[in-house]
Amino acid sequence: MPTTRKYKVLINWRHRKWGPQQEKLTAEGSSIRRALNNALLGFFSDRSNRERRRDAHADVALQIRRLKRE
Repeated sequence: MPTTRKYKVLINWRHRKWGPQQEKLTAEGSSIRRALNNALLGFFSDRSNRERRRDAHADVALQIRRLKRE
């Protein structure tokens, strides 16, 4: 049975109007790939920040790290 672990995701992108943008998220997954997919799905599907994140699909940089267990 896979264990779910927490990951910290840092998303950087460049908006054509507002310049460099940054978002910090926490995601869970059984692997780093699954956690990254969960974080990106939440990032792009959030309606409240849609205008701010509109250009992120063209130029995005991601950094992800696993949080230590407590």
